[in-house]
Amino acid sequence: MMKISFKELRKTPFEVKGSVKNLKKTYAVQLNLAKLEDAMSEDAPVASMEAVLGALDNVTDYVIDMLKLKPAEIEALEDLSQEDVMTIAQRLNMRIMGMTEAEIEEALSEAETDEGLVE
Repeated sequence: MMKISFKELRKTPFEVKGSVKNLKKTYAVQLNLAKLEDAMSEDAPVASMEAVLGALDNVTDYVIDMLKLKPAEIEALEDLSQEDVMTIAQRLNMRIMGMTEAEIEEALSEAETDEGLVE
């Protein structure tokens, strides 16, 4: 079991099992997000919106399942912005894949720095 904190949802850390079952769920949600990028098309706005909604449902369901959220915590999750929910899912993915909190912080700060660069 690993402990991971999300202050946006509750004060005490969550315990998440680093099992193959949870790793499969993690890869499945990542695959769903990768498919979302492929589904985005200006030629099919309705299909694109359906894909976005499906992906957002998939990500929130993943977080709810992995963290075993209680109703009040689910409400708190759904009150967050899309960016905040995606950040929680991303940190959760990284922990399930074996990264430490320090490695996650380093990876996220590098990603933020890269976003500011112009090629």
